[in-house]
Amino acid sequence: MKYGLMSYDYTINLGNEIQSIAARRFLPKIDYYIDHEKIHEFGDGENVKMIMNAWYLDCLDAWPPSENIDPLLISMHFNSKKETQNVILSDESREYLSKYGPVGCRDIYTQNFLEENGIDAYFSGCLTLTLDSGNKYNYKDEDNDYILISSDKSAKLIPFLKEKTNKRIYVINQDFPPSFEKAFPGSIPKTLYNFTSYYNAQEKFFIAENILRLYENASCVITDRLHCALPCLALETPVLLFNTRPKQERFDGLNNLLLQSNLNDYLKNYNIFDVDNPPENSKEYLKIREKLIEKCKSFTGHINESCYSDVTYNQLLDRTTLFLSRQSNDTRNYMVDVLDMAEKYEEKIQKQQETIEKQKKIIEEYKNSTSWKITSPLRKLKR
Repeated sequence: MKYGLMSYDYTINLGNEIQSIAARRFLPKIDYYIDHEKIHEFGDGENVKMIMNAWYLDCLDAWPPSENIDPLLISMHFNSKKETQNVILSDESREYLSKYGPVGCRDIYTQNFLEENGIDAYFSGCLTLTLDSGNKYNYKDEDNDYILISSDKSAKLIPFLKEKTNKRIYVINQDFPPSFEKAFPGSIPKTLYNFTSYYNAQEKFFIAENILRLYENASCVITDRLHCALPCLALETPVLLFNTRPKQERFDGLNNLLLQSNLNDYLKNYNIFDVDNPPENSKEYLKIREKLIEKCKSFTGHINESCYSDVTYNQLLDRTTLFLSRQSNDTRNYMVDVLDMAEKYEEKIQKQQETIEKQKKIIEEYKNSTSWKITSPLRKLKR
């Protein structure tokens, strides 16, 4: 049997890669990395088992997936866009979901949407709740005296927390711009052009895995990211969720597993989450975790002890060094390109200013001309 793992060649949010890392734990090997937006194109003449936990969909043409994929429909979320829902409710899609269902839904919103439209579904929860380090590279006993913030509110949180604790405070971001060497199927959203780094799918897996290590080894985490909060539960790191992000339906059925607040309430009451003595996470997620593990293990017949890659600590350091070196070189090249571009724009602006000055002189000459003065009454009359 061949096995496939969902990859993401163009998306920004490393929460996608974190979900695939969770699925990877149940694969005895990876024969294919199958891009999320090209799952309809996969075909190698043989069936490939793949765990389909993911957020769907940006590329509407990618649904339903290829018939060469033998899927486990679990931990799935269908967004609330009307165009997405129309695709999911098409006859072809209904036949697919019926054939491989029932559909395990990441959230109650998705479950309700499918059931209300006659599609067999159940609430499975998110597969990131099954993450497990197997105690690989775990340095909690040595150097975990730091707090991680993964939130848009970090600028206001940091000065507040610095008055409360002597622990180190780090801010981490799960958004890492993708590579455009591989074309997005269709048209790349214009907003993505604003990003300037170039990480391919494998590099983003590497970054996501190291972010998970940071989550695991932190003394506590404050976040507004779903796929930061849920991994923290699984990795047993105390976590506080600021549940204030848009598209709240993504959290439906999962937010009750987490300690929640918002920035204003937390600034008024630090005891909600004392970072020097953070409250333990709720154990409610364990029931969901056990069922997810059982389902995925039954599908592939396999489970790895750790969700992390099977590399030695020295190999990890070597890969990190090489990655940072390439990143530094790419950044330098990009800055050179930006400076060159800026110089060209400066030249263009200078030429435009010269043109404007010439036009101003022409206008002044017209205004001072005898004909302009003589025709002044006529222009007033016309107005």
